[in-house]
Amino acid sequence: MITKLTKTFALCLLVFATIACGGGDDGPDTQGPTVEITTPNTTEIYKRGEALPLVATFNDNRGLKDCKITIEYISGLPGSAELKGVGSPWSPAENNEVHTISFNGSKSQDVNEAQLFKEPIEAACLSGIYRLTFTMSDNATEPNVSTETIEIKIGN
Repeated sequence: MITKLTKTFALCLLVFATIACGGGDDGPDTQGPTVEITTPNTTEIYKRGEALPLVATFNDNRGLKDCKITIEYISGLPGSAELKGVGSPWSPAENNEVHTISFNGSKSQDVNEAQLFKEPIEAACLSGIYRLTFTMSDNATEPNVSTETIEIKIGN
């Protein structure tokens, strides 16, 4: 009888300790954020003199912190003639500008920005292939960082 009572008491203590100590903890966050980019995409040619929009959905299992977007000029467009006197890439690529989006800890965030880098694509910039790099961080104590790249075309 005492042995049965002792076992029951020990089991009750174990269940109570598990609940009190947060037995549902998932452990440290080791999963980086993700992004699904709708616009810009690799098939369209974005015209000089117009805005470069961003439509995307960012996700993280516990909470997003931010996304830093950079752009770099890769090469000219095959088969396209360049205007005389045009010798510089779009200024955000030439100046290594960073466009930052803050998320404030949400797990999922839809982003719809009419204009990346806060300026339209310059009418006098080099047409060509540009690489956008999305560097995303989450809210973990030691942030998980994920990178996504997409190559876009800027032309006439």
